Amino acid sequence: MTPKKRGEDDSQPAISSFFKRKSPPSTRISVIEVQDNTPIIIDDDEPDGVVEEAKLPTSKRLKLSGESCDGQAMTTTTSSYFGTSASSSRKTSRLPSDEGVTSDRPASSRTKSTLLSDYALPKSLQVISTPSGSAFPTFATGSVPYSGESKRRTEEQQKRHEAWQRRMAEPGGIIPRRRSLALDEAAAAEARKMLMDGDDAGERTGQDTPGLDLLDASEEDTRTAENAERVGNHLMARFGVNEKSKTGRVKKKEEEVGPSGQTYTPLEKQFMEIKGENPDVLLFMEVGYKYKFHGDDAKTASKELGIACFPSRNFYTASVPVHRLHVHVKKLISLGYKVGVISQLETAALKKVGDNRNAPFTRKLTHLFTAATYVEDPSLGSSSNIIDDPVLPGSAPPPTNALVAIVEKGMGGQAVDERVRIAVVSVVPSTGEVVWDEFDDSQVRTELETRLTHLQPAELLLPKIGLSAATEKVLTHFSGHSKASSASIRVERFPDVPKYGKAFNDLTKFYHSQTRAGETVDLTKDDVDMNGSEGEDDLEATAHAGDVDMNDGGTILELVDFPKQVVIALHLAVQHMKTFGLENAFRHRTSFVKFINRAHMLLSSNTLINLEIYRNQTDGSIHGSLLWLLDHTKTRMGRRLMREWLGRPLLDVSALQARVDAIEEIMGNKTYYMEKLRSLLVNMPDLIKGLTRIQYGKATPNELATILVGLHRIASEYKATVKGIFKSKLLNNILEMLPTIKDTTKRFLDAIDIKAARNDDKSGLWADPDRYPDIQDAKDCISICEAELKEHLHQVRKVLHRPSLNYVTVAGIEYLVEVPTRDAKTVPAKWVKISATKTAVRFHTPEVLNIIKEREQHRETLAAVSKQAFLDFQADISECHSLLVVARQIAIVDCLISLAQVAAASGYCKPTFVAEPSLHINQGRHPMVEMLRDEAYVPFDIHFSERDGRAKVITGPNMAGKSSCVRATALIVCMAQIGSFVPAASVTLGIHDTVQTRMGAADEIERGKSTFMVELSETSDILRTITPRSLVILDELGRGTSTYDGVAIAYATLSHIAQVGCNTLFVTHYPAAAEELASEMPKRISNWHMSFEETKMPDGSKEITFLYQLKSGLAEASFGVWCARLAGLSNSVLQTAQLRADQMKAETAQKTLSAIVSRTRSLFSSLSPSGHDSLSSAQVVDALALQKALRFVPNL
Repeated sequence: MTPKKRGEDDSQPAISSFFKRKSPPSTRISVIEVQDNTPIIIDDDEPDGVVEEAKLPTSKRLKLSGESCDGQAMTTTTSSYFGTSASSSRKTSRLPSDEGVTSDRPASSRTKSTLLSDYALPKSLQVISTPSGSAFPTFATGSVPYSGESKRRTEEQQKRHEAWQRRMAEPGGIIPRRRSLALDEAAAAEARKMLMDGDDAGERTGQDTPGLDLLDASEEDTRTAENAERVGNHLMARFGVNEKSKTGRVKKKEEEVGPSGQTYTPLEKQFMEIKGENPDVLLFMEVGYKYKFHGDDAKTASKELGIACFPSRNFYTASVPVHRLHVHVKKLISLGYKVGVISQLETAALKKVGDNRNAPFTRKLTHLFTAATYVEDPSLGSSSNIIDDPVLPGSAPPPTNALVAIVEKGMGGQAVDERVRIAVVSVVPSTGEVVWDEFDDSQVRTELETRLTHLQPAELLLPKIGLSAATEKVLTHFSGHSKASSASIRVERFPDVPKYGKAFNDLTKFYHSQTRAGETVDLTKDDVDMNGSEGEDDLEATAHAGDVDMNDGGTILELVDFPKQVVIALHLAVQHMKTFGLENAFRHRTSFVKFINRAHMLLSSNTLINLEIYRNQTDGSIHGSLLWLLDHTKTRMGRRLMREWLGRPLLDVSALQARVDAIEEIMGNKTYYMEKLRSLLVNMPDLIKGLTRIQYGKATPNELATILVGLHRIASEYKATVKGIFKSKLLNNILEMLPTIKDTTKRFLDAIDIKAARNDDKSGLWADPDRYPDIQDAKDCISICEAELKEHLHQVRKVLHRPSLNYVTVAGIEYLVEVPTRDAKTVPAKWVKISATKTAVRFHTPEVLNIIKEREQHRETLAAVSKQAFLDFQADISECHSLLVVARQIAIVDCLISLAQVAAASGYCKPTFVAEPSLHINQGRHPMVEMLRDEAYVPFDIHFSERDGRAKVITGPNMAGKSSCVRATALIVCMAQIGSFVPAASVTLGIHDTVQTRMGAADEIERGKSTFMVELSETSDILRTITPRSLVILDELGRGTSTYDGVAIAYATLSHIAQVGCNTLFVTHYPAAAEELASEMPKRISNWHMSFEETKMPDGSKEITFLYQLKSGLAEASFGVWCARLAGLSNSVLQTAQLRADQMKAETAQKTLSAIVSRTRSLFSSLSPSGHDSLSSAQVVDALALQKALRFVPNL
């Protein structure tokens, strides 16, 4: 550092130098007075004779007391507050001697100047606060005592002195001083600019600033006061300067005190503000490298996640690391919570150079998740599972995560809620599948429960008011602990149900915004697709639908005339999904499916549970279910489709025949083309889910590249010229569709750099830099900044005289200049010290700081334009709906190969479909039982036809296999109608429109239903929905009440079903009712039993051997005591039970015999003695009763 010359002014400029005038006065009067050997210079250029302190360091400034500074020369300059600039226009008077004035100078020696006492300040000066406050602390100059002679002021001097006093006492007249050296220069610069603007008004009029004339001084004082007040108000508003009270003390803003007795921190205030806007959301708040919970959220997270929770200042807090965010989010939403993520919207580097560097990080609720709306967002650093987790055969399928919106309308009846019309709209955000339906339901709401069991919702969207008590009871039971699902279901309530007109208008606006320019939306056209065959089952229809969807921009409502209630439910679902940014799930027409149509069979919730379609009845797991047996798919999209096939068997004979023919060819074809088809499934990502994420704009570059590579691999496997290589029409159609997307996928792949995509580099993703020019512009700006940093390094080397110096990076801080500790004092004062060690000190030069700040701004711009470009690219891909259509064909291939694998391994047969509603099963087996048991399953034969009878009553001993036989029959029908091979030697069947079952005994206390009430409710639903093409299974109906009532209900129910003429298996332990009905309707009802052998033991007891074969005829007894013996009851109990059974049997026979004798006597006594051959009607009734009674008397 070069030392300054003696006498050079090295002090900082006074703050008053910023408040200068444009036009200084032309006349200057300088006076010099020596007081106690101390020279004081007064520049008479000042209008009020203001004495200014010298521009020296603080320790060398002129003292205004009476003390003398012996041996020192003090030089002062005039104030620039009312004068000229300190740098250029300031004029000072100096003593003749450069060495200063010594104490030897006589005190009486004077120059030709006026004494200072003539301009002495008053001994006290009242400080008056300005109404607007001030940006700086104020001070007042006291009087300066003088021991020499006094000289009276002249009249002119007195006037000037009084004018100066008035100015000092008026508001805005006190000279401001810096409150702190750290005050931003922007404050002073802006204040100077405002004062200069105010002074320019006088200059534009050509008038100079008035001097000391009292008349002009009044106007000048007013203008100066206004300017000062305006500057003070502006600075206080911008920089948060505290207002002073009349006592001169700073008024501190009263802050709210928390429960701990301490004020809330800025972070706590941020949490309170966001929590107040989202009271029902469990909030993760990003704080550095952690996500924190506060208050009750922390307690909940501690309980559910098993993490520590402790009090911190005003809230309980808990935290999780950033990389574990999605693990904890998934767990919380699976427990039914609504979870939000509060993210930091700025980095620490940008915050340091931003306007809010002294404020907390800006945070905002950026993500919202529930179990139904969870779609991983790449901005949170999560990893998608489209390719991660392998699909293991026999493992549980992924949850559907459906969101179901429900609205209801009363339809009258004996009770208020007896008959209702319910509309349901279900959406699966992860796959974009939308299912809708409107139906009328009874008071027990079985139709609603059936749909909920099929849809398996993770979240219900319900109105707060408007649902009937019966519906609320079913929904509460289902959402709490459904028999079909072990997890709780989250319920979201919306305040009210909109009118149809409002819902219609909002949906029209929504689909207008989704379509391209020039396209229209029409909600009044007919439904031409929803009641037809499904896309997976009719490939030509699917392909055509995909083309239409691409041409019309995905407008769903152009082709569907929704019922009014469905429009309202759809509106609610769309509005709810907008909250999560997932409204694009409703974009494509082919994603919409009606729940019930002519192409599918509807399996009720009881059927799904009783036949163990999805879960077993033992522990509710997938092991032992039909899904566990048939699902050997290799991809996740294939697994979801398999579950859909099992729950919705087909009714279209041509589609069924196409599936079984394809399975047959897969089993027998070992050609090269078939092996290539199998190889397509190896390492195939979840294309449907990936394309859906692309549609939402939530895919990462790596995911997008994986999806495009997978689709291009599919399209390139078979040439477009290869046709008709399989016998199966279904397989040939699939192979012809795969190459159609080859050009599309190649175009998208050529547009990106795969290597950059694998690294999730959005800025370097594009092969053509001109595709998105904004990205290249931002990159060029960053390159310029880095070049400037390299160029600046040469200057740094010259300053430090170190030619080999290079920048260093420490702890993520770049472009540091590292200097040895011994040379740290030689660096320029402007350099900013960043860090230091024992041997080195690291600095940032001002130029480096400015360039880094500019580079960070360009990086931020690059990130923003890269993100927008990637979103636009994803939107272009989502417009090509043919990609999704081809992905669904791969899922179909996966399911067909899985079914073929099961059929080949288990010895299944190909079913034969006929037109009439018959069913013939030879050597049938239960598919799951034979897989779970080591012993061979005993097959059965059963035939339903006009000749064999439609209704079969099955009796026999307990544990003889009755339930297994009837369940196997129903499962064979279901498997045949999903297009699978079946476990039998041969099966011939007609198409059944439904399979209804009523089996087992269970109560529903929480719904207010006893065991018998549940039994009758299920029977009521069956009787209301069956047709001549239905398959009905009733197991032990009427056992929940007394014998007479049970027999009566069983008799009446079987009689009604027989009259309908559907295929029926009626399992009962009431042989009397079975025999009576078989005798009344021999062509419709026949008796069957599970065969057994009875052996008498030496002790007189009987031993039963079950043969597990279905035989014609009626079983003599149920052998309940023998079943009790198998259960392990004690011999004493068994003996007592057997004696009592024999006694009751003898009593019943005796009563029956007595009744026969009595009726016989009555019959003979009533015979006509006249010898007429004709009998009366009463005699005929007695004779028939006698005939029936004789059949129940053994050995008679």
